[in-house]
Amino acid sequence: MPRLKWSTKALTLLTAAVVGISSLILPTGASAASKWTVYKEAQRLDAKGSYAAAIAKYKSIIPEFIREKDYGNAGQMYRRIGDDYAKLKQYDEAVENWDQESLYYAKAGQSINSLAVKVKADTLRSSAQLFFETSVVPTPARKLSVLEPVNGAYIGAYAERDPVVQRPFYTEGFPKLTGKKHAGYLAYMTYGSSLSSLGNYIKKAKESGTALEIGMQPYNINDVKDDAYLQQLAKDAGAAGIPIFFRFANEMNGKWVPWYTTPAQYIQKFRIVANAFHKYAPDNVAMVWAPGSEPEGTIQSYYPGDAYVDWVGVSLYSIFNPSGDPLKQGQDRSSHIGKLNSIYNWYAARKPIMITEGGVSYMYPEKKQDKTDWAVYRTRELYASLPLLYPQVKAVFWFDSNADKTDRIKYYQLSANNKLLQAYKQGVADAYYLSSVGDSSKVSYRSVAAAAVPAETVKLNGYVKSWSPTLSKVTYDIGGKVVGTASQAPWKATVNFAPYRGKTLTITVRAYGPDGKLVTTKKVTAHVAK
Repeated sequence: MPRLKWSTKALTLLTAAVVGISSLILPTGASAASKWTVYKEAQRLDAKGSYAAAIAKYKSIIPEFIREKDYGNAGQMYRRIGDDYAKLKQYDEAVENWDQESLYYAKAGQSINSLAVKVKADTLRSSAQLFFETSVVPTPARKLSVLEPVNGAYIGAYAERDPVVQRPFYTEGFPKLTGKKHAGYLAYMTYGSSLSSLGNYIKKAKESGTALEIGMQPYNINDVKDDAYLQQLAKDAGAAGIPIFFRFANEMNGKWVPWYTTPAQYIQKFRIVANAFHKYAPDNVAMVWAPGSEPEGTIQSYYPGDAYVDWVGVSLYSIFNPSGDPLKQGQDRSSHIGKLNSIYNWYAARKPIMITEGGVSYMYPEKKQDKTDWAVYRTRELYASLPLLYPQVKAVFWFDSNADKTDRIKYYQLSANNKLLQAYKQGVADAYYLSSVGDSSKVSYRSVAAAAVPAETVKLNGYVKSWSPTLSKVTYDIGGKVVGTASQAPWKATVNFAPYRGKTLTITVRAYGPDGKLVTTKKVTAHVAK
């Protein structure tokens, strides 16, 4: 699982917390003179650009700080070592030392500084996880929820604002655009409206054999009551004759929605709605509780409880923003897929997860800069890696629109960017992604860290992350011999494990940046079945 990712704003604020920490380093007396002499020598070497020599000096005095339990200054030494490794472009080594910096700040009681450094280290951290493809579908670890597939993920979209797919209707136009039938579409309605306001959407869903995700928006949340309106709405949904994902008052953790309220009131209102739909539409309607991926801090306080939630959803968006780049090189190194981590870790063992809407913008709106290549990479990575890392994500809906009422236009419309469209088409073409509610994928993936690799030819897949925002190639090496090479996520290679029957192997994973240069090397242990 990728490590926890923070919003760009949080990263910027936390990183700012460490500015000026150098003033914390103070000599502690005459007995420390030699230690501080070495420190000043290291600083002089830094000023001359002799970073490797400075690193050696800083390392030599760390044990003394630790022996004296001067953990703040020990953290400072690790900070300087990490910074020097970064100047040498040895980022894996930099991360290792920033980890130590964070550890010793925590020991010194400097929790904010510790957290800020951890965020920086995680943003640049390299990792590799390997999986093998199998036709053995795992037995569900819990009772399936309403409309949940045994294996695989439904694909869906919000498509009514893409003019290219409107004729005759997007349930026909969007599959033509993307090359695959989709299992469902998102439509919005206002609380207080009858389901007949979506009559044409329901009609088209019946004709096309698709589900409807209803984004129910209660502009005045005080209007939500257990009354005749709500009961009739639930009865009408139950009689609609189509699968419905009923997403009530989404993104409640964000102050930008009119229904933002206290957790206590939100929970009360959600439970009222859930009780009605569970009573009158238990078989074809799933209650979806769907916060935004950010801000994370209050998400759990809004959870209505397992008895009221059928699916846990999340809005998942990424727009290019370089302000959080720890290296100050104008790059957005954040992980789009990594924004799932918190939601997934909190709820996936109990509920199916749904990306209720989302996308990666192909423009940097503030600068009007084209970021298609960045968006293509993030989109490919999302659809390639969901089956590997997040098998309990059972539905993914793309927000196919460039229309926006705010002053910060978002650019997610597939028909407006052919490269992004091709990345999306390639992603959803995988057999793991399902075209109809009730389908199940015959393909699954097992982690080599959790299961023995069959002693046969298998398709090896990888999730590989590094400090480089994008990668161009990944190779797999066993015993000094390259056994597989891949040029894009999920870094798939066909590898014969028969010669290694019953052995424990080290698979060396090498990742290369867009310039073709090696950016990181990671080793993964694999056990081969007898």
